[in-house]
Amino acid sequence: MLFEPATDFGELTPRPYQVESLEAVHTHICNDQSNPLVVIPTGGGKSILIAWIIQRWIRQYKPFRVCILAHRKELVSQNSQELIDLWPTGDIGIFAAGLKRKDEDNAVIYASIGSIYKKAGIFPHFDALIIDEAHRIPARGEGKYRRFIKECTDINKNLKVIGFTATPFRMGCGPIAHRDHILNKICYEANIGDLINDGYLCKLRSKVAHEGLPDLSEVRRNSGGDYIVRSLAEAVDTPGVVADAVKEFVVAVKLEKRKSVIVFCVDVEHCRQVSQELRKYGIDAPFVTAKTPHQERVRIAEAFKAGRYQFLLNVNIYTEGFNAKRVDCIVLLRPTLSKGLFFQMVGRGLRLHPDKTDCLVLDFANCITEHGPIDQLDAGEVKLYECKECGDIFSKAVGICPNCQTPIPKIEVERMEAEERTKKMHEAKASERSILSSEPETYDVNSVSVNRHIKLNKPDSLRIEYRCGLSTFREWIALDHGGYAERKARSWWAIRFGVEESKEVTIDTALQDMFLGERINAVTREITVKREGKYTSIIDYILSEENKV
Repeated sequence: MLFEPATDFGELTPRPYQVESLEAVHTHICNDQSNPLVVIPTGGGKSILIAWIIQRWIRQYKPFRVCILAHRKELVSQNSQELIDLWPTGDIGIFAAGLKRKDEDNAVIYASIGSIYKKAGIFPHFDALIIDEAHRIPARGEGKYRRFIKECTDINKNLKVIGFTATPFRMGCGPIAHRDHILNKICYEANIGDLINDGYLCKLRSKVAHEGLPDLSEVRRNSGGDYIVRSLAEAVDTPGVVADAVKEFVVAVKLEKRKSVIVFCVDVEHCRQVSQELRKYGIDAPFVTAKTPHQERVRIAEAFKAGRYQFLLNVNIYTEGFNAKRVDCIVLLRPTLSKGLFFQMVGRGLRLHPDKTDCLVLDFANCITEHGPIDQLDAGEVKLYECKECGDIFSKAVGICPNCQTPIPKIEVERMEAEERTKKMHEAKASERSILSSEPETYDVNSVSVNRHIKLNKPDSLRIEYRCGLSTFREWIALDHGGYAERKARSWWAIRFGVEESKEVTIDTALQDMFLGERINAVTREITVKREGKYTSIIDYILSEENKV
């Protein structure tokens, strides 16, 4: 099965990154035996990407058959409609009990994994499986996805599995694309910061919530590493915490004139408490949980999308596949140690809409502090384990040696999980972070150190290091360079230590002062830092007037 590139996108005009991602998938399938993963941020158009590539391949290879899997009927309906709109004459079927459809013979089958996972044998063989929200494939064991993929592979040894996701990592597993997993390589990744800067996604802003932050140090973790909901609720579901948080975000929403607010809560009782507090401010805010009847859930969601409700509360319902473009404010009341869940919650505000210029993220849960800016989340390293039987090295997330099928001993699994839990136990802090790395951030300066910086064929300079909590930021003061660099350095010095001292100081004389770091620290209360890619630059200072010379 060999495909040629195609350029027929129908009446739609693809964005540059969509064209790049399509060609990347196409090239990978034609030239690489491994299973690829495509990473596109929420709101970046995964559904239409899937539709384009299916249409392309079927037009070029008529017998081609593909199954597109999703975990919720809403996603099955949304994804299939993209292809139907693009290709009304296409041979498109749906297999989802929730949609009252069980088509079997179509060339394209959009399926709910819960309906199809035991049914691989009733279909003619598939050439490819496409997995939407591919981070849901478990790294180990059976599970619905793994069972269906295995049985389809047994039927067709040349089956290709292609994953699409906004979050290429899974808690307790790390990267979901790895040699030992079902998906092996990321063939294309679009960065959320780039898509925002290019105008394809909505801008994000964050205001830090300083009041009402619960102490999570004693909250227990589940086997996946995230907070146990019941234990988390004990820390969060308290009248004082809820009242303080609701008061603060109501004020912020009114000041910002936000029109469409989605609130992520911990559990049903927490939702009730938040809803009751909002009524004190004259706000009718319905909430949706797993216990909400389907028809009622649909009614509330449609009313919210239409603007009849300003606030919508939920518990783990609208983290994926909820397309409400008007959302211009996200309220995080649900702490999580899962990067993926954090991204999915914030992602509800990324879609563009004519009525909004940006989306405000109000983080009451320390998620930004825990995980960092949303555009710099990474999958982390693959945790490796060496098999004691055959010596093969593999991802510990799979739990069993791919070479000799020896499982990792239970005592070793417990030891590694204990290490992870201990490491994470001390990371929950009051957030002082911006939701995007491109936004300047201000830090309190705790200490300062000064060293000589030597660069080949250049005069030496001073490397100033500011310690701000767990972060360190650097700048270079070029007193001996001449020209603009030296004038800037002497101005920097004059502001802190006086004009007369700045006229005489050199790198050598500065370093003779063994207390120079303490002197700089004494006059520097805060620094403002801006990130530019992997690097940071200090763009502003707040100095202590009483300590300046």
